[in-house]
This record gives sequence, C-alpha cells and structure tokens, in this order.
Amino acid sequence: MLSRTALRTAARRPRARPFFTTSSPSTWSGPRSLAGLPIDIAPEVAQAKAEGRAIVALESTLVTHGLPPPHSASLPKDCEAILRSQGVTPATIAILNGRIKVGLQEKDLVHLAERGWEARKDKTVAEKMWKVGRRELAAAVVKRLDGGTTVSGTMAVAHLAGIKIFSTGGIGGVHRGAETSFDISSDLISLSDTPVAVVCAGSKSILDIGLTLEYLEAHAVPVAVYKTADREWPAFYTAESGFKAPMNMESAREVAETIVMTDKLGLPSSLLLGNPIPAEYHDVGEELQRAVDQAVAESVENGMAKSGKQVTPWLLARVAELSRGKSLESNKALIRNNVKVGGEVALEYARLLKESSPASSAFMPALSPSASAAAPAAPTAATAIDTPSPPASLIVAGVLAVDITMHPSSSSPLQTTAPGTVSLTLGGVAGNVAGAAHSLLSGQSDDDVLLVAPVADDLLGGVAKSGLAKRGMRDDGLISTSTSGTATCGILLDEKGELVGGIADMGIATELSGKKIVERMQSASPAVVCFDGNLSQDAIADIVTHCLERSIPTFFEPTSNAKALQLLRALEKKPHLASLLPATSSYVSFSAPNIHELSHLYQHIAFSDHPLYNSAPWFDHVTVPAHDLSLRLPKWIIDEGVAQMAVRLISTSLFGSLLIKSGSRGVLVVQRVSGVDNVAAWSSLPSRKGTVVVRSTQPSDAVVLRHYPALELDERQVGTVTGAGDNLAGAILAGLVRRLSPFVPDELDRLANLGQRAAVATLQSKEAVGDHSSLSALLP
Repeated sequence: MLSRTALRTAARRPRARPFFTTSSPSTWSGPRSLAGLPIDIAPEVAQAKAEGRAIVALESTLVTHGLPPPHSASLPKDCEAILRSQGVTPATIAILNGRIKVGLQEKDLVHLAERGWEARKDKTVAEKMWKVGRRELAAAVVKRLDGGTTVSGTMAVAHLAGIKIFSTGGIGGVHRGAETSFDISSDLISLSDTPVAVVCAGSKSILDIGLTLEYLEAHAVPVAVYKTADREWPAFYTAESGFKAPMNMESAREVAETIVMTDKLGLPSSLLLGNPIPAEYHDVGEELQRAVDQAVAESVENGMAKSGKQVTPWLLARVAELSRGKSLESNKALIRNNVKVGGEVALEYARLLKESSPASSAFMPALSPSASAAAPAAPTAATAIDTPSPPASLIVAGVLAVDITMHPSSSSPLQTTAPGTVSLTLGGVAGNVAGAAHSLLSGQSDDDVLLVAPVADDLLGGVAKSGLAKRGMRDDGLISTSTSGTATCGILLDEKGELVGGIADMGIATELSGKKIVERMQSASPAVVCFDGNLSQDAIADIVTHCLERSIPTFFEPTSNAKALQLLRALEKKPHLASLLPATSSYVSFSAPNIHELSHLYQHIAFSDHPLYNSAPWFDHVTVPAHDLSLRLPKWIIDEGVAQMAVRLISTSLFGSLLIKSGSRGVLVVQRVSGVDNVAAWSSLPSRKGTVVVRSTQPSDAVVLRHYPALELDERQVGTVTGAGDNLAGAILAGLVRRLSPFVPDELDRLANLGQRAAVATLQSKEAVGDHSSLSALLP
C-alpha cells in the first residue's frame, strides 16, 4: 500500500506510477470541424459565437444527478437568467437522445430534471440516463441516451464548440483513500489537456484537497484564486481549505488576459479559478464541514466509498440530510456566484478578442474548437463518421456558397485595382432556399430545416459555417470534404451596382454523393425534400428514387439554364424509375424555374426521342383551348409560349406543379390536378381573369393555369436582386411543410402570396435571404 507521502511523491512524478499516467501528454484537440457530428448548437449560442459575444458553458449533472427537485430545474434556470442579465449567452450542455446539445430549451431542462430524478429511484431508467464524462461521451451518443455532463464531459463539448469559459460548482479530484482505491476524477485529466477555463468554488470538501492540488501542480494546470489576497484555496462549502493556491487573480480582466495568453503560447491547459463561497455563507461552513467528515466516514463503513462515480451524489445527499438542508442552500449560492464570475470573465474575454483583432471574426469559423494546439487532420468526405440527424420537416440539398461582391466607388479602368467595397455574404441556391424556409418556420413551430451541403475545411468553409450560425440554422447536414474548395461566387459590379461579370466555383457540389444525402434523409424523415441543379446526375437520381419509394414530395430548383437539364439527364439514365411512378403522380412534385430555365427544359424534351418524354396517356384526354388562354391570361404568357411549354412539361409526368418565376410580371402556376374532389373544387370556381381550368374527359384529371401579378415595389427600395427567386421557393416550401396544398384553390393563393412577399422582402434587403419572421403569421 502506498503511504500518503509516497502518493504525494508520485503526484509530482506522473510517469513514475501507472496511477498517474492517465493524462495525455498533449492537448486533447478534438476535430477541426463540427460538420456531420451529432452536435446541436442552439441558435442563441450560434448567434453569439458568430458575433463574437460572451458565452459561458454550464454543466448538467447538477440537473440529472446533483440536486433534488424542484431545485434541479429551478437552479439551472436561475443560472441562465444571471448570465443573460449580464449580457452573456448561457450554453448549458447535455445529451438528449444521443445528440450533444450546446444550449437547452426550458423544456429540455425540465425533461432532464424529471428523468434524472426517476433514474435515482428506478434502475431501468438509470440505464438510459447517464452521468456523462469525457469517457462516456461517445458511447452515450451511439446508444442514443440522455445524460448530464460532468466537468470533464462539459469541458470536452465546450472545447468542440469553441467556448472558452465554463462555470460549475466544484471540481472533482483525488478522493480520500485514493492510495488504495486509485479513485481520481477525470476532471483533473481534462483540466490538464483541455483549454477551457473553469470557474469553481474549489475542490469539493469530500475530497482530499491537498492531493488534488498536488496532482494539478504535477500536470502543470494553472490554479488561481479570485480576489483572495492570502491565496487561500476554497473548499466548496467553506472559503478556507488550509491549502494555498499558487496565485491570485485581482480582476476578471486579468483572468481573461491569462486565458488569451495561454492560447497564444499554445499551452495545453487553461485556467482553474477558485472563487470562494459568498461571505454570508461562511459561518455555516464549519458545521457543513463536520457533516462532510461524518458522511465520508459513513461511506467507508457502508462500502459506498468504493462505488466509483456514484459516491459523490451519495455524499452530497447525505451531507444535505445531516445539515438539515443547509448544505443545499450553500451549494446553490456558490453555484450562482460562480456563474456570475464566469459571466464577468466571459465579457472581458470577448472584449479582449475584439480589441486585439477587430476584423478577424468575420473570417473565423463560428463554431470551431480553439486553435491553441495542433488539431488532427479533419475527416474527408470518404472517411468522415456519419451520425444520425434528428428529425427535420424539410431537407434542402445542394450548394452552400460564399458570395464575394466587389463594388467600385467610381468608374475606373480595368487591369488595375480601384477603391470600393468588398463584402462576403452567404449564398448558393440551396443555402438561400433553406435560409428563407428557416426564417419562416423557426419562430412559430417545431418544424426544422436541414441543409445538406458540402463544405471544405478551408477559410471560406469557416465563413460559410459562420454565416449559417448567424442565421440560427442547424449544421449537422454539412458534409466535410478536402478535395475541392468551398463553393464560391465572385461578383464584380460597376459603380452603379450593375453586374459586370463574375466567376462561380461550384465544383464541390459534384462531390456530394447521393448516398450521403439519402443517409441524411433516412435519419431525418422529412415531410418535403428540395434539391438544386448543382448536384450530380447520380445524386439527383438517388434523391428522386428514395422519395418516390417513400411518397415524399420533392421540389426541384433548376439553378441555371444549363443545370436545369441535370434533372432530365438523371432521369434518362434511370429508366427503372418509371416502375415507381403511380399513374396519378410525377417524378418531381414541384419545380420553380424562371422563363429561361423553362425554355431550356422544354427545348430538351421537344427534340428528344427518349421514351421518358413520349408517354403521357392521361394527356391524350386533355385539350387546352387557345381561346381560353388568350382570353383569361396576360398576352405575354401566350405570345412567348410560356403556357404551352409548361403544359407540355407536366404532360410528360416530369412535374406535378410548375411555379414559373417571371420577375416583375409575377408568377404563373401550371399544374396537373388529380382526384375528383380537387378537380371539382377548381371547376366550380367562378370565372376570373388569370385562371384557366381545363378538364379532362376523365373526371379525376385537369390542368390548372393561374397567374399571380407581381406585388407592387418601389424600385428605390431595392437593395439587392440576388436570391429573390430562391426566397420565393423557400417560402413556398415552408407553406408546403405546414400542409398548404397548391391543389386547393385558396391554399394555392396563400402559397403564392407568401412566396411573393418573401421575394419582395429580399429585394428590399441587402442580404440574399431577407428577414421573413413577420411572414410567419401567414402560415397555418
């Protein structure tokens, strides 16, 4: 048996005993990218990170395994409220159904508190409600469990999310009797190799505080007390442990400066800050220490001391019982105090970063771990470990791009640089469509939008993720790749803001395999799937196949004249898809081409002898009278052949509904309506200009053409023309998710109005996605 003296010596020489070699000699760095990982960053946290605002991480074992109800739910809410009152964003970390959560909703806290209390009484529940340290993190995800994160687990996740300050109650440490039990908390390992600063009330007094400090010293963990001139290390319930910390920090600014310098020097650990319990609780500390000593003695007698991670909750509960609840009040007070100090430090840390590099935040990945140490190579698309995505009502697959717009201040000759502005904004058809749908759906329902898009592990990939975070969107659909650069579009304007030219680098889109997209669809179970023409033909074919087999409605965004044909060529290569097509269905449910894209689609099928375009038995029963078209629809629709081309396209069963965008001339909807009730609803409408309903000789089929004039817009209010069509599509998709049917007359009117309002809002904005939160009221 090792003596206490021998154990102290071993602590100073970590390699001399296996007991002390559990810590990695280098920093645990985590992955370089969060793309594809089972981590959900709350929109509030993502926004704060993207804007460089203060964030403090909070643990969740006090919710699940620490405090009794109702305190297990009320105290975490109090802690979050304290931070928000300081202007700091709280990021409570936990595991829910195998997803790592950074930032919780109130209902999540309540759920964890209730399940945690049940787990303490029911072993069956306890098997699915873990106390999750860094060791258990991966297994808890794989098993899809719920869990409260310990100090080590919270530090690991905070590091992944790029959060530098974490407030807790007390840290774990070397347990009493560790010379025989070998019981040392993994918190100490994490403090030595994870660069996240921890604010605590010292080591829990149920531990061997002296050996805990020895261990931290041996592993080069910076330990300091906060505003304590005599450097007395706090002992959780009391401000005095009888041991000294190596240093004292006089202010939150000094703490923040130390954290920043630690990162700059590339040191593997961060700072452990001991914050004494508030002065008004000092008097009861002596009484509580006697209760601690008695509880520890009892744990040795009854064998609980050998129960591993169960001993701490037992000891805390026993101390609360012996102290008649006084320990609980002290516990809550010190946690609130630590959260307050953590908020002060986080504010100073955020100010320091802005002062030292005011322009750098725009180029930093919004949610990437600290770069204080070398990270391992990021997984490529071929080697990344895919994890299940939580449910999503809408999936949008395609390109997420960074648009670089250059606007000179005045006319200048080419072949030289000119003064002006350069701006970076989030773009890409799929990115814009998903952003618009998210803007409408996020404020009023649980309907979620999942963007599935490739991003590279490069500088612009960080910008893209940052932009996505600012929108408050999920990033678990992003697929990392290292063979191509992040999709980028460089746009050169003249001094009037008119397009001169540009270059679009979208090659990365072809690397997004259909298999990866289908995997996301299988785990997310969407109600609607949208995809853009940037994808490869094989990927498009895989999407259409999957959705036809499961009767999932699809929406195709053509993207450009050339890329509009990607869908047709994909279908031409897969003749077996015809066998999946019900008689009243179409390969793609909806599409929103502009007139030029419509023309390209039409020209392709008009001059093709492919059997895909020459078998439309239901259309033989439909005749569209030219008289009705010219009488009820605007003249340009007939003169330019728009109606004729659209009717031909839906006659091939390629599309069920076409929403044709024509800019200032509005939107033309051409669709096949099936079902006796739907056809009757359209046929019974009073005659009105802008609408043509053509019934088939079959009572269950009809063709509907309805024109919606453009909404009025003062040209002086136009900020950008980029993305208006994408926003129209995104808004219509939001309506489809909320079960508005375009095949019901008044619901089609609502969809068209919603889409056009979203397009106008975007035209009045300087961003490619407008703020559509005010339009949410138009949804069911």
